[in-house]
Formats: sequence, structure tokens, C-alpha cells
Amino acid sequence: MSLATILIPVGIVGLFVASEYLKASRSRWRALSEKFSNTSTPPGGWRGCRFLQMESVEGNRLTRVTYGHGYTKSALDTVWANLFPKASVSAGPAGLYLKRQPWNFRHPQILIPWSRFNSIQTISGTEHVTETAGRQRGFAGEQFRKNLLKVVAGVIDILAGDVVELRLSEPNLRIDLPANTVGNLEQYARTKSKAPVQQPPSLVGTV
Repeated sequence: MSLATILIPVGIVGLFVASEYLKASRSRWRALSEKFSNTSTPPGGWRGCRFLQMESVEGNRLTRVTYGHGYTKSALDTVWANLFPKASVSAGPAGLYLKRQPWNFRHPQILIPWSRFNSIQTISGTEHVTETAGRQRGFAGEQFRKNLLKVVAGVIDILAGDVVELRLSEPNLRIDLPANTVGNLEQYARTKSKAPVQQPPSLVGTV
């Protein structure tokens, strides 16, 4: 057995382990799991998430981690994404459930009670994309939308669909996910007004 035969698998495993630690820390998943650990199965079962975006701001530093397969390019990609979603979610009376695959060992299951969210709202795909881009650059996404052609906004809305935005204060975190994966949240959570957006003077460190 050659040295390369040994080192290549070890290197792949090492990169995976490092990625697990880095993503769990930067997304604040690990911090959430320490506060909201869960081992129960949601009453409505799990649904694979096309994307799960977790964004936090500490001082002047914005950190954003997205779990997802992106937009699939082939039937095989679609099958793979359905069988092994990067993140799964569910909504129930107890709160919002989040989990990843068993091999994502730094991402244990989470159950966040509805009472811990200070803002829950559904926004269009265009608003999600422009606000995300705006926060990265330190200004409101409305400036993007003013100059966006209606046909472009329509395409974005079709591709992205509506997005649910949930905001926590402890830890300071914004969670975005496709609205069609959680259904109507109003049956579980009381309607909450949109929290004021506080833009740091400069944002660096986005991932």
C-alpha cells in the first residue's frame, strides 16, 4: 500500500472534520444546540430544505453560513438533494425544529421555542436576495430593488420563492429558509412585527 493511498483518505476526512467545526461555530449552530438541544421527532415529520441561511452580527463583523444544494442542474442532483438534504426543518406547536445529517456530528438537532423569536415574517424572494446583499455592504436592500427591472424581480421570485425570516436576540441571529418547507407558521407562533434593522458601520467576514 502506497503512502498516497493512506494520506488521501486521511486528508479528506481531516478536511471534513475541519469544515464541521468551522461551520458549526460560524453559523452559531453549536451555540443554539447548547441552548435548545432536542432528541424528539417533530409531529409533522422532517422536510428537506433547499437552503438554510444563518447570519449573525458581532460588532462590525457579519458572518453568514448557508446550508444547501443550491439550484440543481440535473435529475441526479435533484434525487441526491431529496435523499440527503443539507438541512431539514419542521414546524410544530413546540417551536422550530432543525437538523442535519447524522454524519454532521457538530450539528445536533435543535428545537427553538416560538417564544424565543423576536421577529417572524415572510418576505418575497426578491426582498430576501436584495436585503441579504445590502446587509453585506452595509445599507438597506431597498436601494437594490429601486433599480431592479420588474422582469428580473419576477424571475428571482419564481426561482427563490417566498422566504421565512426568523430573528433571535440570544444569540443575535437571523435564520432564513424557504417558506414552503414550514407552511403556515401563524398557527403556532403569534404574529410578530419586524425588528428594526441595525446596520453596522462596516461589515466584514461574510462567508
